[in-house]
Amino acid sequence: MRAVDDDTDMKVAILRKLQQWGKLPESDLSRMLRQYHLITDDFRDMEEEGLIEMRFIGDEYVVAPTLFGTLFLEQQDKEETPLEAQPGKEEY
Repeated sequence: MRAVDDDTDMKVAILRKLQQWGKLPESDLSRMLRQYHLITDDFRDMEEEGLIEMRFIGDEYVVAPTLFGTLFLEQQDKEETPLEAQPGKEEY
């Protein structure tokens, strides 16, 4: 048996904060989402996936969402919405 570490909830939480606030310093995001114990490598992984953009400004990274990150968040929101609540979708 293989263990799978699904960090989708963490990614969605980060992208929701960025959607709400726009660009944020890495330390602010980490404080807002303490339950995930975020470190720089978590943000780097998301940057490699194309979900966020990181720029070093001053003495820390500033994190901003990308277009792909916004689309990823929309897709996750659609998957969480029950089928009957989605307009134009019917069960057969």
